Amino acid sequence: MTTATRPFRTSLMLAAAFLLAGCAGKADAPAKAATASKAEPAAAPDPKPASQPAEAPKPAAKVEPVWPSPLPTGWKVFNDYEGTFQPRKTLWGGFWDAWSYRGGRCVLAIADEGGSKRLKVEFALPMANSQCGTFEYLAGDKGKPKPVDISPYESIVFLLKSGDADEHKVKFEVTELDPYDAANQGYTGETPPLSAGKEWVRYEVRFDKVLHPMFDRKKGKQVGIRIDRKDQGNVGSGVVLLDNITFVPKAQP
Repeated sequence: MTTATRPFRTSLMLAAAFLLAGCAGKADAPAKAATASKAEPAAAPDPKPASQPAEAPKPAAKVEPVWPSPLPTGWKVFNDYEGTFQPRKTLWGGFWDAWSYRGGRCVLAIADEGGSKRLKVEFALPMANSQCGTFEYLAGDKGKPKPVDISPYESIVFLLKSGDADEHKVKFEVTELDPYDAANQGYTGETPPLSAGKEWVRYEVRFDKVLHPMFDRKKGKQVGIRIDRKDQGNVGSGVVLLDNITFVPKAQP
C-alpha cells in the first residue's frame, strides 16, 4: 500500500507560499506615521507680581532768582544804571561810554522797565566786520583810566536781555591797563557770544576762564560789551538791554 504524501506536501507548499506573500506585503506597505507626542499642558501664568511702591518724586531743582535780593555777602555792584547816565560815572567813579569800529554804531540810552533802569544799547552793524559796544573804566576820567586791583574777585555777573523781537549775541570783555600802550590797553579777555533773548538771563564771567595768564589783575582797566556783526546771523541791527554789572569776591577758604 502506497502512502499518500502529495496532499501533505502540497499543503506545505501552499502554506509556505501564503507566508511569503504576507511578508512581501508588509515590506511594501507605507510606514505608519509616527504618533504625535502627547501635548504638554500649557504652563500656568505666573501669578501677577506684587505691585511695587511708586518711586518717591524727586524734589524740583531750586530755581534761583534772576537777580538775588538781598545781594550775597561781598558782591560789589559796579554799575546798575540807576543814576549813572548823566554824568556817566560808574558806582566806582569811572567814566563810561560807547565805542564803534568799521562803521558800526552803538547808541546808549536808559530804559525804564517796571521801575528799574536798564542800559539800552541800540546797535547798527552795516558791514561784515562792523563792531560796537561799551567801555566802562574801573576808575578814572574820560581818556584817563586808572588801574584797579581786581585780584580779590573771581568773577563778574550781569543781566542781559534783547530789547526787541530778535535774539542777539553779545560778548563781555575785561581789559587790562597797560600804561606803555598808546591806548593804555593791555590784554583783553572776552566770553564766547552770549545770547540776549526775550527773558532776562544772569551771566557770570569767571576770570580764570577768560583772562590770559599774563593779565595783571592788579591793573584792571575796564569792562564792557562787544557786539560783532559776524555773530548776529542775518540780523545786523537791534537792541540789547544790560544791567547790574557786579563783581563777585573769591570764596573764603
